[in-house]
Amino acid sequence: MKISINNTIGILSILIFSFSSCIKTPEFSANSNLKFSKDTVYFDTIFTRKPGSTYPISVTKLVSIKNTENKWVKATLKLGGGKNSYYKFNVDGIAGPEVKDLEIGPKDSAFIFVQCALEANNQINPALILDSIMANVGTQQTKIILGAYGWDAHYIHDSIIASNSTWSDVNKPYVIIGNLYIPPNISLKWNEGIKVFASARTYIYNLGQLNISGTAENRVSVKGDKPVFNSQFLPNQWGGIYVPPGGKIVANFSDISNASIGIIARTPVTQDEKDALDAFASELGGSIDYSQKPEIVLNQTRIQYCGQACLLGLNAKIIGENCLFADAGSYSFLGYYGGSYSFNHCTFADYSYFGNRNEGHFGFTNTLRDGNGILLSTNDLSFTLNNSIIWGYKTEEINSDQMNSSLFLIDANNNLLKSKNDKNVFNKISNSFNSNPRFIDEDRGNYQLDTLSFAFEKANPSTSSAVDLTGKTRKIKPDLGAYERFE
Repeated sequence: MKISINNTIGILSILIFSFSSCIKTPEFSANSNLKFSKDTVYFDTIFTRKPGSTYPISVTKLVSIKNTENKWVKATLKLGGGKNSYYKFNVDGIAGPEVKDLEIGPKDSAFIFVQCALEANNQINPALILDSIMANVGTQQTKIILGAYGWDAHYIHDSIIASNSTWSDVNKPYVIIGNLYIPPNISLKWNEGIKVFASARTYIYNLGQLNISGTAENRVSVKGDKPVFNSQFLPNQWGGIYVPPGGKIVANFSDISNASIGIIARTPVTQDEKDALDAFASELGGSIDYSQKPEIVLNQTRIQYCGQACLLGLNAKIIGENCLFADAGSYSFLGYYGGSYSFNHCTFADYSYFGNRNEGHFGFTNTLRDGNGILLSTNDLSFTLNNSIIWGYKTEEINSDQMNSSLFLIDANNNLLKSKNDKNVFNKISNSFNSNPRFIDEDRGNYQLDTLSFAFEKANPSTSSAVDLTGKTRKIKPDLGAYERFE
């Protein structure tokens, strides 16, 4: 049987009419209160904008709006401040400051994404900036409050420190965008109480001298530029501090966190590396003195929550006393290819789980190997460790690689170590092994000692320091590690 075109059209017309007659027109509620998942969106503290820039902008907050009716609603959403608001939003992909006739089905939800970008307020302390998103269905209105503290800042954008300088403003933070360069023979001092924030991809290249001069009452902090988050969950926010030969850091009562590598003190290995570093130093108006190893002196300092390593030395000179190096993806400390390292009353710990590390987080070697583990060279290493704790979630937390073709001097006494000590690197008589130090809360990065800690009163008074990491005077019978515990 043949079907004509006219018959086909007639049949389709009947089907379409029949189908469309079955579709009901949505019934809309004229008045309805929408339900927000929260009544206030709070952004904590946000840096106000760098002049002439869109930097920085906040994180994005998510809010859902629920239609509790059994009918559809048509809602109009708008910012109270309109187009001049410091806030912006979009709802289901439609951008504000006003969205009209947004249709939300019965018992269904829509999603609002909110950000803010604050202008400078010229105030000493962070200033609260408020606005609201109003949702209207007919004559009914629902409102959500928006709030953020805007914090004016000193912005340092891809800068070279041209002369000896001091940062001392405790009321406004210093925000580094891009890289900061300290040339040879130039010093930069950070006075007590200042706060330094570094943006993504920021490195501090210290070819001169960086003096971090905090006090027990007013520490200096250096961290990533996202002050709204809990820092323990955000490694790799910035690069870290790089120190080549001739460069020096002296840090007292300071906190460095959220970098990829907190501090890396490194002597170039190959001629190509030296040539590149020489060219870099020349651009900064100086030269490299390779007779001087990169030098780091740390007192009462915390380096924590770093994506790769807290402290890394490659044929460097590092001294640390009353310091915490904790929670890194690979290493709390690595002394590589020789150098001179001395630590007293320090705590090295890792419970971060940032990385999939298979080895201990504390390492030192007098060797240089290629990617296949083949030995390339050795270098003299001198290592001293006293009254300290090395601990973590692995059975073996210490790595060492020793070749007798170069000096390998180890002087370690009165330490608590998480190690099977298979290579007998540490003296079993003068050190303690695998007795839990019982930190207060390692999951939250609190490495102070609990009341039942094995480390209590185990330090040697003759080699002990006068005060702990927080500046408290140690007892006559002092404790191991960076923190002193008092009854």
